[in-house]
Parts: sequence; C-alpha cells; structure tokens
Amino acid sequence: MNDLCYKSKISFIKLFCICMPIFIIFMALLTTSIFSYVFIYGQEELQVQSQTDKVQNTTYTDPNNNYTLQYPNSWKVEYKEPYIKFGYPVTQFTLPDHLSIITISMTDIDLDEKEFKDGFLIYYPLILQERFNNGLEILDKTLKNFTIDGHTAGSIVFNNYVDNSLGIIKGLFVTSVFENNKTLSLTYTSSEKNFDHNMDDIESMIKSIKIAPK
Repeated sequence: MNDLCYKSKISFIKLFCICMPIFIIFMALLTTSIFSYVFIYGQEELQVQSQTDKVQNTTYTDPNNNYTLQYPNSWKVEYKEPYIKFGYPVTQFTLPDHLSIITISMTDIDLDEKEFKDGFLIYYPLILQERFNNGLEILDKTLKNFTIDGHTAGSIVFNNYVDNSLGIIKGLFVTSVFENNKTLSLTYTSSEKNFDHNMDDIESMIKSIKIAPK
C-alpha cells in the first residue's frame, strides 16, 4: 500500500527528470567504454598499478562551481558538454588501465531528499533496466553504503552485457539529492577483473565530494 501511495504521489514530470540525467550519463559512459574495449581488444592486457603505490591526489572543481572532489592525478579528466539541447554536462575520468571509467553529472531534479530515499530502491533499478534491457543485471541496491557530503546516497551494482566480443562490464551507480533541488550521479564501470581493484580509489573519491552551497 505504501508503495502504491508513493507511486501515485510522484508525477510523470518527476520520473522524467530522474530518467533523463541517468540516460545521458549512461550513453556517454557506454559509448566511451566500448571504444576503450575495442582499443585494447586482442592486445596484451595492460598491467595495473600495485595497490601499494602511493596515490597523489588532485582537486577537481566543477566548471559550473557545483562541487569539488579529489582524484588520483594519474587519471585523465574530460569535461563534456551536453549531448542534447536541454541536457547536462558530464565529467569523465579515465583510469590508467583504459578500461575503467567514471562519469559524474550534477542536474536539476523535482524530488526532495525524503522522496528520493523513499523511492530509490523501487524506481531507480527499474529505470536502469528499462534503458538497458539488452543485458543489465542488478547485483545489489542499497541506501546504506555511501553518503555524499553528508547526504544519504543510493547505490546500485550491476553487470551490463555489451556484445559477444566485448562481453560484460561491471558497474557502480551512486546518486544523492540535495536541498537545492540538485542531484549528483556518479557511474563507475570497469572489466570484471579490474572492478574491485579500483574500489578503494572510487570510495575515496566519493567521500571527498563537497557540494557547493547555493
């Protein structure tokens, strides 16, 4: 009954505002991921850095002054303008293995924090599966693993089948909603082999995010 009440409360406009930022982020993510896989496919796999190597962090400031974060200075950073007229920019971080990619976008949303927390576990996995019905498998979904600048964040771990030659990529989607009707979404994808290897750096990045007051 509570689920039905919540569903009737959220308007089509709110759901659209959720769907579009996620769709834009994933389109940028998957396009780049596929090219990365093609680039190394059939070549000798690049050796990943030892986990004992000391990581030197650099501060990234969003060009629109929405947030800052810390990331290893060995990562390549690209700021991408919106793919569609009313879209939002995406910042992409490419890790040295050329397989692991992080995309971050901050967008407007017509949800408050309570509505977000009440509906995340129900609606966000459905939205992801609808957008990628060619093989997206939800492995885990929770509101307990992450916070972003003190705000509860929802996270989804997933596998996504690309095609017969490129196989499966593993991903982590993390998002939160803030008082200023903004939502920040981060998506990390990698090969199944490298996914866990990079998680310490990914978690440190998420912990370092600071949302600019508006």
